[in-house]
Amino acid sequence: MKKLIISCDDLGISKEINSGIKDCLDSGVATSSSIIANGKFYSHALEEVVAYTPIKFYGLHLNLTEGYALSDAGNSQICDKNNKFKISAKKYFLLNLSQSNKKLEECVYVEFKSQIQKVLKDGIKISHFDSHEHIHHSPWIFRIITVLGKEFNINKIRFVNEKIIIKNYLKNAYSKIKNLNYFKHLVINICNKKINNPFISPDYFFGILNSNTINLDEFFVYLNQLNYAETVELCIHPGNRSESSKKNENRVMEKNLLLSDKFKNFIDNKKISLINFSDIT
Repeated sequence: MKKLIISCDDLGISKEINSGIKDCLDSGVATSSSIIANGKFYSHALEEVVAYTPIKFYGLHLNLTEGYALSDAGNSQICDKNNKFKISAKKYFLLNLSQSNKKLEECVYVEFKSQIQKVLKDGIKISHFDSHEHIHHSPWIFRIITVLGKEFNINKIRFVNEKIIIKNYLKNAYSKIKNLNYFKHLVINICNKKINNPFISPDYFFGILNSNTINLDEFFVYLNQLNYAETVELCIHPGNRSESSKKNENRVMEKNLLLSDKFKNFIDNKKISLINFSDIT
């Protein structure tokens, strides 16, 4: 029986995203979510989502690119004078650390450690690591997370290794180009060749080529093609509409697709087992 982790990213960014994730978790279809310890609405996520949803383990969505740092020691490397992150995800991937920048590495280590400690202090059981904008796939950042995994006894991680299925690759090409999904997929694949992954991870991942444009038909083809894979992670970004704007329309679409009868029927007909990250061994 194929096992599927359906993971909702970005818990803690906004109230609308938090409530959209809660809807997905309450439905029983989504089985995992990753929380941002320094998210603007982290406290709201604790009070309105974590306290009530059925899952017991959450991923930690390590973040270096949005909002403010939790740590403040020597953060001029990664933050401005107001402690707001100043380096983009693109730059984290492009940073050349062949001439090792120990100061930068130390700042990232201290910040990630602060995020881990905050979540644990608030009583959240961490199932695995992943990251905002997949920055953990920058090889030098992955090495830092490996050290922290050993330190905190966290042995699972999202590994973005989305396989190219020719039948899918050129579908919805405009959206994939617009969202830089082809570029992200290429960069992460190049980085993966430099990563030694000691963590436990699902066999395959789906959600980078379709980031912000999840297409159920493409996902169904993907799962059918990977009939040899035992465990697959589907990454989605659900949310509810903002009352003040049309923001989050893509997130609303992803939430509605996940909760649709079409998706539920596919899961039932294929006899797919829905699991949490904590269930993989």
